Amino acid sequence: MKKRDTNIKQHFVPQFYLRNFANSKGTIFVYDLIRDIKHISTPAKECYQSYFYDLNLNIFKIFVDSEYLSEEIVDDKIRTLDENVSVILIKFLNEIKTCDTSFNFPKDSRDQLYNFIILQILRTPFYRNRLHYLNVPFSIKAGLSGELGDEKTQDIVHNLLIYGVLSKLYNEDFKLNKLYYAIFEHLIDEIVDLKRQLESSGKLFLINKSDKEFICSSSPINALWKQNIYSNTKSLITTFNHEQKLFDLGDFLEFSTIFLPISSDVGIFIFDKTYSKPLTLMNQSIGRIRNWNSDLLINLNLSTMLKNNDRIFSANGNFDDIIAMKKSKKNPLLNFRFDESK
Repeated sequence: MKKRDTNIKQHFVPQFYLRNFANSKGTIFVYDLIRDIKHISTPAKECYQSYFYDLNLNIFKIFVDSEYLSEEIVDDKIRTLDENVSVILIKFLNEIKTCDTSFNFPKDSRDQLYNFIILQILRTPFYRNRLHYLNVPFSIKAGLSGELGDEKTQDIVHNLLIYGVLSKLYNEDFKLNKLYYAIFEHLIDEIVDLKRQLESSGKLFLINKSDKEFICSSSPINALWKQNIYSNTKSLITTFNHEQKLFDLGDFLEFSTIFLPISSDVGIFIFDKTYSKPLTLMNQSIGRIRNWNSDLLINLNLSTMLKNNDRIFSANGNFDDIIAMKKSKKNPLLNFRFDESK
């Protein structure tokens, strides 16, 4: 079937987000970790793949009890949600820079930010590659015999999963049927459970007043996951009965910390209150980074780079500090100290 010539470039990191790290000319500096080279680009030219979220309609119709089927439906939903979050983040960035020691982040805005974090974890090529283990169970349950090939099967699994997560996060009825939930419900429950963790976590908004800048990456959510003693033995149980659900043996995945750089000047550090007691005891929601404590920013940038295997981006292109730290195999040391009198 001939590919369409519209909506080809589908971004797995939204352009509105990357623009927060562009300079006054609208360009961003890129460091390619794989090739070890730097270049200048624009948000429109980064973090996309052709037809990345497209669905195979012959497969899609197996899982949806609806007459409305579109190969672009996942990308359409994501772009609409990106536009909503973009408005919230712009307002947020304008307001937080004028705050003192606390910030009123309305519940509706927090909810949208949490959805953005969950979706951004899920929507990248990095996460898609993690889903390889689902190819065989998916094919068994869907009655496929491997004719699609491994790569295309994995693409379909990823995009169908995103579609179901969107349905759960936004409480929309996408007419997904029993077969769909037999395959994906175990994983959707685990992904959506992250929202419960986010809602009960601590939040520290970091405002950068130093000469340096936050960077971002092609996998923007920098998460440290809790150690799971069952992780080495966790199993996915699959039966040949189409109606019987897949299920995991093992606990849900949980995070201890998440760092999201929102712009060159603002980031949010989210932490499990029990796991990160020193941050909980600080009892503040805003911390300012200045030149004297900019080691925190440098180490957060280093962590952002180490958690990524593709590209990092910044407005000024100054990657030298963290590249040197990476090559010397230094681990990021996060020292949260703020003295508002300085």
